Amino acid sequence: MANILQVAYYRGPLVTRARMLESRGHHVTSVLGNDEAFRLDAAVIATADSIVIGFSAPHPVRAAMIHWFKELHPNIPVVALQFHSAESFPEADGGTVSDDPEVWLAAVANTLKKSG
Repeated sequence: MANILQVAYYRGPLVTRARMLESRGHHVTSVLGNDEAFRLDAAVIATADSIVIGFSAPHPVRAAMIHWFKELHPNIPVVALQFHSAESFPEADGGTVSDDPEVWLAAVANTLKKSG
Protein backbone atom coordinates (compact mmCIF):
# COMPACT_ATOMS: atom_id res chain seq x y z
CA MET A 1 0.00 0.00 0.00
CA ALA A 2 1.40 3.41 0.97
CA ASN A 3 4.44 4.68 2.82
CA ILE A 4 3.21 6.83 5.70
CA LEU A 5 5.40 9.18 7.70
CA GLN A 6 3.89 9.88 11.11
CA VAL A 7 4.82 12.68 13.51
CA ALA A 8 3.38 12.05 16.97
CA TYR A 9 3.96 13.94 20.19
CA TYR A 10 3.52 11.13 22.74
CA ARG A 11 4.78 7.57 22.50
CA GLY A 12 1.40 5.93 23.20
CA PRO A 13 -0.44 7.50 20.24
CA LEU A 14 2.66 7.00 18.07
CA VAL A 15 2.61 3.24 18.67
CA THR A 16 -1.18 2.95 18.40
CA ARG A 17 -1.40 4.90 15.14
CA ALA A 18 1.52 2.99 13.62
CA ARG A 19 -0.17 -0.33 14.42
CA MET A 20 -3.48 0.85 12.99
CA LEU A 21 -1.85 2.07 9.77
CA GLU A 22 0.17 -1.13 9.47
CA SER A 23 -3.00 -3.19 9.96
CA ARG A 24 -4.27 -1.49 6.78
CA GLY A 25 -1.18 -2.62 4.90
CA HIS A 26 0.79 0.62 5.06
CA HIS A 27 4.50 0.87 5.78
CA VAL A 28 4.95 3.40 8.61
CA THR A 29 7.93 5.50 9.62
CA SER A 30 7.26 7.24 12.94
CA VAL A 31 9.04 10.07 14.70
CA LEU A 32 8.37 11.56 18.10
CA GLY A 33 8.00 15.32 17.85
CA ASN A 34 9.20 18.07 15.58
CA ASP A 35 12.86 17.79 16.57
CA GLU A 36 13.05 14.17 15.37
CA ALA A 37 11.15 15.12 12.20
CA PHE A 38 13.60 17.94 11.45
CA ARG A 39 16.47 15.44 11.73
CA LEU A 40 14.98 13.01 9.20
CA ASP A 41 17.01 12.39 6.09
CA ALA A 42 15.40 14.08 3.07
CA ALA A 43 15.42 10.74 1.23
CA VAL A 44 13.26 9.19 3.96
CA ILE A 45 10.73 12.01 3.70
CA ALA A 46 10.73 11.81 -0.09
CA THR A 47 9.58 8.16 0.02
CA ALA A 48 6.42 9.10 1.94
CA ASP A 49 3.12 8.89 0.13
CA SER A 50 1.47 10.84 2.96
CA ILE A 51 2.40 12.48 6.24
CA VAL A 52 0.22 12.27 9.35
CA ILE A 53 0.63 14.93 12.05
CA GLY A 54 -0.73 13.97 15.49
CA PHE A 55 -2.92 16.20 17.64
CA SER A 56 -1.13 16.12 21.00
CA ALA A 57 0.92 19.31 20.69
CA PRO A 58 -0.07 22.99 20.68
CA HIS A 59 -1.47 24.31 17.41
CA PRO A 60 1.58 26.47 16.58
CA VAL A 61 3.91 23.48 16.96
CA ARG A 62 1.86 21.38 14.56
CA ALA A 63 1.30 24.27 12.14
CA ALA A 64 5.07 24.79 11.98
CA MET A 65 5.58 21.10 11.23
CA ILE A 66 2.98 21.14 8.45
CA HIS A 67 4.51 24.29 6.98
CA TRP A 68 8.00 22.78 7.04
CA PHE A 69 6.89 19.61 5.25
CA LYS A 70 4.85 21.50 2.64
CA GLU A 71 7.68 23.94 1.99
CA LEU A 72 10.23 21.17 1.40
CA HIS A 73 7.94 18.51 -0.10
CA PRO A 74 4.87 20.28 -1.53
CA ASN A 75 3.66 17.19 -3.42
CA ILE A 76 3.43 14.94 -0.36
CA PRO A 77 -0.06 15.25 1.16
CA VAL A 78 -0.28 16.05 4.86
CA VAL A 79 -3.13 14.92 7.10
CA ALA A 80 -3.52 16.91 10.33
CA LEU A 81 -5.25 15.25 13.25
CA GLN A 82 -7.04 18.12 14.97
CA PHE A 83 -7.56 18.51 18.71
CA HIS A 84 -10.91 20.31 18.25
CA SER A 85 -13.10 21.51 15.39
CA ALA A 86 -12.08 25.16 15.79
CA GLU A 87 -8.54 24.33 14.69
CA SER A 88 -7.53 25.11 11.15
CA PHE A 89 -4.48 24.00 9.21
CA PRO A 90 -4.82 25.64 5.79
CA GLU A 91 -1.62 24.07 4.46
CA ALA A 92 -2.77 20.52 5.29
CA ASP A 93 -4.33 18.45 2.54
CA GLY A 94 -6.74 16.71 4.89
CA GLY A 95 -7.70 16.44 8.51
CA THR A 96 -10.12 15.22 11.10
CA VAL A 97 -11.02 16.05 14.69
CA SER A 98 -11.73 12.45 15.60
CA ASP A 99 -9.43 10.10 17.47
CA ASP A 100 -11.69 7.25 16.34
CA PRO A 101 -9.38 5.06 14.24
CA GLU A 102 -11.99 4.43 11.56
CA VAL A 103 -12.48 8.16 11.05
CA TRP A 104 -8.84 9.24 10.90
CA LEU A 105 -7.84 6.18 8.85
CA ALA A 106 -10.55 7.18 6.37
CA ALA A 107 -9.09 10.72 6.26
CA VAL A 108 -5.68 9.24 5.44
CA ALA A 109 -7.19 6.97 2.76
CA ASN A 110 -9.13 9.86 1.21
CA THR A 111 -6.03 12.04 1.09
CA LEU A 112 -4.06 9.23 -0.55
CA LYS A 113 -6.83 8.78 -3.16
CA LYS A 114 -6.80 12.50 -3.98
CA SER A 115 -3.05 12.53 -4.45
CA GLY A 116 -2.81 9.25 -6.35
